Amino acid sequence: MTPKKRQALTAKSLIIIAVTVAIVTMASASVATIASAQQSQTSGIKFGSIASIQNGKDGKPEWILSGGWEFINSSSPGFNMVMLNGTAPHKHKITDFKMTGSPTKSGIATTYNGTATVTLKTGPASDVPISIKLMGPRAMSLWIDPTKTEGHFGNTPIYGVQQVVEVGGK
Repeated sequence: MTPKKRQALTAKSLIIIAVTVAIVTMASASVATIASAQQSQTSGIKFGSIASIQNGKDGKPEWILSGGWEFINSSSPGFNMVMLNGTAPHKHKITDFKMTGSPTKSGIATTYNGTATVTLKTGPASDVPISIKLMGPRAMSLWIDPTKTEGHFGNTPIYGVQQVVEVGGK
């Protein structure tokens, strides 16, 4: 095998390992809260997992992000991040979400805007604009303002899935 083929195989193996680590981490992540907003016109507790590829500062995919979320009053969500090559694993938390205004609906999506504190390597960033979008019954996105977080989460939303547990026999 040529050195070039060996290097390509090694890079491919590292990506497979990184994705596997992210899936295992996501599957074992404890469910945490993403906000303490009231959910008008919805029934059940919404929760799910996050599994997203985020761009680096150059605008190209660089990070795998995983974690759990729950949309009720409780503790804050924690996100695991690891580079696509499996290095630089670390965690972040979002706390103190304060919704501004009322949720907005557009078709089957409901958006909750507000501010929160986000942990970063340099310390917590306060009053970070956050947008949580529940899209239909099974998808969600979380946008964290890149100008307030040193571009750490890239320039695209963080995506995940949602599950609904019906309460009260509805």
